[in-house]
Amino acid sequence: MSMGAGNSKGAKSDINVTPLVDVCLVLLIIFMVMVPRNVPEISVRVPPDSKQQQRKPPTEEPLVIGLTAEGAVTLNRNPTDKNKLSEQIAKQLEFRDKKVVFIDFDDTAKYGDAVDLLDVAKRAGAEVIGVMKPKDKTRTPDKLKPKNG
Repeated sequence: MSMGAGNSKGAKSDINVTPLVDVCLVLLIIFMVMVPRNVPEISVRVPPDSKQQQRKPPTEEPLVIGLTAEGAVTLNRNPTDKNKLSEQIAKQLEFRDKKVVFIDFDDTAKYGDAVDLLDVAKRAGAEVIGVMKPKDKTRTPDKLKPKNG
């Protein structure tokens, strides 16, 4: 700071920076003290490596349970015993993300047998059960055209 000795013609307009620097340094020291030195760490537990490998489902094709007019049961068009059907479905659905089972009934099959198969599929772990619609083999494109008459 300089002081004038009576020769000054007016007030000095210089900014005094020293108090500003002092305040900034004090604030810097305060903030440095306030910040914790030990940053809290997040502890993460990683599961140990699995020694058994992930098993894949025996087949990736959709599960289709069939019921014929005579009461025979099929699983993916392979004849199967009705008593072992629940175990086979559960084994197929065990490692699948989407637990979907399709049911394909013959039109002349007994209603009670069809309901029993639906129950077996649900108890075996199926979350979604779809009933397949039979294909209409009698319709041809010629019959779909309107008749003139």
